[in-house]
This record gives sequence, C-alpha cells and structure tokens, in this order.
Amino acid sequence: MVLSGKNALVTGAGSDGIGRAVALALAGAGADVALHYLDQTQAARALARDITDMGRRAVALPADLSSAAEARAMVTAADKAMGGLDILVHCAATLARVPFLDLDDAEWDRVHAVNLRGAFATAQEVARGMARRGAGGRIIMVSSVNQDHPTLHLAHYVASKGGVRMLARAMAIELAGQGITVNLIAPGTIETDLNRAALADDGFRKIKLGLIPTGHIGTPGDVAGAAVYLASDAARYVTGTTITVDGGLTL
Repeated sequence: MVLSGKNALVTGAGSDGIGRAVALALAGAGADVALHYLDQTQAARALARDITDMGRRAVALPADLSSAAEARAMVTAADKAMGGLDILVHCAATLARVPFLDLDDAEWDRVHAVNLRGAFATAQEVARGMARRGAGGRIIMVSSVNQDHPTLHLAHYVASKGGVRMLARAMAIELAGQGITVNLIAPGTIETDLNRAALADDGFRKIKLGLIPTGHIGTPGDVAGAAVYLASDAARYVTGTTITVDGGLTL
C-alpha cells in the first residue's frame, strides 16, 4: 500500500481527529498532502510542518464547506498547489445532539450544508479534475455507521450521513468508467474533538462502551489504515462499498 508520487487532499484535517490521522498516514505511505481546515490555523500549519518533516510536501488551506463556493475554491487551490490531485479523503463533518421534537430548520440546514452539500461540492470538484487529467483517482468519503443506523437526538446528522452514502454509491457508478473509485469508511464511536466533551461524561461513555464488543472507544488512527488501503492500488478493484470501523458496534 505505497502512495509514493500521489497527491492527496484531506478535508477536516485541522482538528485532533480522523482527518489529522488520515493525513499523517497518507504521508507515511508516501503521498504529498493538501490539508483543509475551517478555523484551526495553528493546528493545520503544525500538521503541515509535521508532514514536511517526513519528507513530503504539504499545504494547509482554509474553507467553510457549508459554502459550496468556498469548497470548490479550496479544491481548485489544492489542485494548483499540488499539481493535480490523485486522492480525496473527505473527513469534514459537524454534529450537535438535538432531540427530534426540538430540532429547528436552521440546525437541520447547518448540518446538511456541511455534511452533505459540502461533501458533494468537494467531491464533484475533485472528480472533475481527475476526469480532465484522465489518470483515474481515489475518492474516499468518511461517513459514519449512522449512514445505516439511527441514534437518539441525531436525526439531522444520520439523515445527512445516509445522503453521503448514496451520493458516494451514485458517484461510484458514474465515475467507474473514468478509472475513479469511490468508497466509504463508516467509523463507529471514535474519540475526536467532535465528541470528546460528550465522551468525558462518565455515564455517556459507559453507555457507549456497553455497545462495543471489543470494549473500547476507537481512536482516529484506527480509521487511518482503511483510508490508506482504499487510496492505494491494493484497492483498485474496490468501488461503491463501505469499510466499517466500529469495534463490532453495529453487530
């Protein structure tokens, strides 16, 4: 699973989460990496330095993916900076736990703007560049086990992730003829900046642990290996599928 000579874009790489772990893993496999972030400038630049210290190229690019225009502009900038993109790993997402009866239109729209429309705009723009170059590519959407399994107080989030799943599968069909594979990674409970505060509550953490057969919360590094596999030639005949990384949660 060697990625030497490949250029990757990883979204959501500014926080201490899956995006950061994926970026480091891709660089460790030999790829040069463009790093998207929202407002974590110092962390993104530090990550870029870590990657350059590994002997790889890196650039950090800010964008609010709730804006399709910003998402597309960020992809264009990444493509130009890297000299073309061979790999996209889309990790950026947001969530807030809100009971269904209290969920308002603004919160529904906010989550869908980032999680679904942002994923669409980013992936479409990357795919257009890959198609123009005619050398194929790898698109990996980091979704969630909630793409198939609902959970309390996350109706808006699970709906957006279900949309990401079907978006990726539709892309896989349409882009296969261009040599572009599209796959999903569905993490279970992974401790990141997105859920760290919730998991700090002992009661909530105990409930989550009780659902996981392996008996521990996952780390971002547990997801990164699946991304390296799907980005590599080892997965050249894999498209339209999901790798679930959940410690058996969905069993």
